[in-house]
Amino acid sequence: MAAIIELLIPDRQIQISACLLLYGSEANHDIGAQIIEEINSMYNAPAAKTTILNQEMQVVFDISYKLISTSEAARIASMNDDYRYNFIRIESENHITRSFMGFGLGDNSGQWLTSDQLGTSTTAAHEFGHCLGLDHPANADFRGSSSPPPIMAARGSLVDPQYQWNPLAKAGEYGGTMNPKYRKVTKEEIELLLDGLNFEQNATYYVGYLSNNLFDRGGSVV
Repeated sequence: MAAIIELLIPDRQIQISACLLLYGSEANHDIGAQIIEEINSMYNAPAAKTTILNQEMQVVFDISYKLISTSEAARIASMNDDYRYNFIRIESENHITRSFMGFGLGDNSGQWLTSDQLGTSTTAAHEFGHCLGLDHPANADFRGSSSPPPIMAARGSLVDPQYQWNPLAKAGEYGGTMNPKYRKVTKEEIELLLDGLNFEQNATYYVGYLSNNLFDRGGSVV
């Protein structure tokens, strides 16, 4: 996903803003509101802070959505140069049976599935992380951490029993992997988003890239 990161000195904030342009047969305002509530609440929950120019700055996520038609999506995508715009097709299923974001970390296009319980399962927040350039952790074994798994933990990760689909299942066996609903955004993940950005030189950064791809109902590029 593309986004804009801005240093707002008067507000003592680093604001990360993006807009999800939702289209497709399952796109509606109820889904949009749930997706945005999940993403904003989860990414703002850690109340991450950083020090810039000897001032403590709050990292704030301001993510919105617009509901558009497929034809309008095509029109906007054909000439889009706004890093806030991300084209997300909403469907109930596709040929790979999962929600996804484009063809690389930071792509501003994807397809999300209502069968992934968007807005209640952390799927939208996880895919949003991919959009911003976050990858799955190299180590998929979070047992013994005594904390919920991070938002970028992949499905199938090993976790402490209380975070499994079935707390009584043996780790790695049926029911013995991470239930995604337990994922939480960590301060460390937000720090990764800001890694390498020098706000003493630039007040604004553009994150991700603009493929401006659109997908058909089955999940293929049109």
